[in-house]
Amino acid sequence: MATRRQTFRLYPSKAQEKALLYARRLHCYLYNACLAHRETESKLHRRTVTYLEQQNLLPEFKQVWVEYAALHSQSLQATVKRVDFAYQRFFQGLSGRPKFKSIRRYSGWTYPAQSGWKVNSTGKHGTVTLTDLGITLKMRGQAKDWGTPTTLTIVYKPSQRQWYASFTVEVEVPEP
Repeated sequence: MATRRQTFRLYPSKAQEKALLYARRLHCYLYNACLAHRETESKLHRRTVTYLEQQNLLPEFKQVWVEYAALHSQSLQATVKRVDFAYQRFFQGLSGRPKFKSIRRYSGWTYPAQSGWKVNSTGKHGTVTLTDLGITLKMRGQAKDWGTPTTLTIVYKPSQRQWYASFTVEVEVPEP
């Protein structure tokens, strides 16, 4: 088994695009909130906040900010994990200090498991359903190798004003 990334272009309607933009904005706000939480704890209390602590705060966060209740919990956890990954790279000296992101610089979000989405494709065109947003999007493209999809990343490219669905796919590799 090999892991491959396959990307398809999405074609949302106006209402679907509005829902996608709203979800992207909420994920961006969550990213910035997690970053602010880590910086505040570091400066005021001189302690490091871990991914697990921030992940465990998500249910309380969703109760206070009710608009997040509609989003899939695992996609929110993946956004928190993105902050943790940025800090790990910073502490290893591989990149600079993580910065707050404007909505223009925030590309998208990830569903790390299949529980938040469903794909209807054999590797050429098809649809993808995002259960938390309640929308089914048309997608076009052709995969070189298609197998069992494991993760989904929704990406928006503002310069092109286009949406993409990027799947991580487990593919059977024939023996040479």
